[in-house]
Amino acid sequence: MPRPRFCGLFVCAWFVGALWCVSPAQAQPPSGQIDEHRSDLADLKQRIRDLQQEMARTEASRSEAAKALAEAERAVSRAARELAQLEAERKDAEKKLGVLEAEQRETAGRIDSRRSELGEWLRRQYVHGAADGVAPLLSARDPNQLARDAHYLEHLGRARVALIDGLRADMRETQRRAEEIQQRRDRLAILEDEQRARRKSLEHEQQQRKQVLARVAGELQAQKKAVGSLQQDEKRLGQVIDTLVKRARAQAEREAARLLAAQREAERKAAEQPAASAAGHARPSLPRRVEPVVGEVRAAAAPTPSGVRFKDLRGQMRFPVRGELVGRFGAQRAEGGTTWKGVFIRAGSGMEVRAIAGGEVVFSDWLRGYGNLIIVDHGSDYLSIYGNNDTLLRDVGERVGGGDVIASVGAGGVGNESGLYFEIRHGGQPLDPMQWVRLN
Repeated sequence: MPRPRFCGLFVCAWFVGALWCVSPAQAQPPSGQIDEHRSDLADLKQRIRDLQQEMARTEASRSEAAKALAEAERAVSRAARELAQLEAERKDAEKKLGVLEAEQRETAGRIDSRRSELGEWLRRQYVHGAADGVAPLLSARDPNQLARDAHYLEHLGRARVALIDGLRADMRETQRRAEEIQQRRDRLAILEDEQRARRKSLEHEQQQRKQVLARVAGELQAQKKAVGSLQQDEKRLGQVIDTLVKRARAQAEREAARLLAAQREAERKAAEQPAASAAGHARPSLPRRVEPVVGEVRAAAAPTPSGVRFKDLRGQMRFPVRGELVGRFGAQRAEGGTTWKGVFIRAGSGMEVRAIAGGEVVFSDWLRGYGNLIIVDHGSDYLSIYGNNDTLLRDVGERVGGGDVIASVGAGGVGNESGLYFEIRHGGQPLDPMQWVRLN
């Protein structure tokens, strides 16, 4: 998430105060308030990020719950369809059973008829004995009649045997169909019971998944509401910080203007003093002090390893531009009034200025005393500052890598020479660049 623009504004307002030697009593109260609010804002942003991550996990859970619910609904649909098919099969089986029962009744009727016929025959046999059987046949005197009676008797015997066999077959068929009917009924009853139990289980599962989905949706809604509330808090806190930054910057500018006016007044008074001494000799003017050359930068910043913390790059980085290194960190400046908080690199106007390491641009604008200024935040409160530029090539919020061109050298630096003013700060405190960046 890009850092807000006001971070850079705050740092730059602080630098203005340092440049014009604003006393701690004048600058500290608004700066302390801003630092406190910045800490609160960082905590708010971290809570928002944590909630957004939790929302992403909840969204995934809701998606999984929705998929599970859809699968449960499909399973319930399949079970209902299978149950409907079973019910249709049961109805078809009932129809077939009705046909079988009708056939069974018909068979039972034939059985009753044949039983009656057989019973009548047995009754006659019992009442008449052999009179209507073999005796009349043997008593016949006509051979032709005898042959005819024998033929009739044979047919009669076969008919009675067929009657008995048919009766037995009908009884076996009745028994088989009765068993088939019972098996079909039992099987259908079992299938319907199983299907109803399965459908009930699936409907219960479906209801549970609906409840899970509703719970997850409720959690997500609550998280969204919490994020919205935190974002409103963040906005309000940002407005407070903006107000404090503007106040601090206005105070620093007023103090700078006051000091500049006092300096000009002192120069005017000095110019009005008599030019000649009491002896009539002019006082010789003091020679202008020149800043000493500390060293020469022969190689500009190059790419640095990604994923490495800034403090772990100490001694491995190069200066942002080639040229002569002027001034020594912590030493009194030649023009007096303050000490060096960084270094000045004499370089040709328009030369490329490169970032010493990867980071995010938090300020890119003109600032009194620094000209066109660009500041890169390297994380963990480490900043690199590049002043007196001709052109700023990066905007606030842009990510840059080590060795990336971010500006071009301008004129009007120390002694009105072209070059780059360079600082490194940690937690707002200046660090000696020579302890962090090597010359070559």
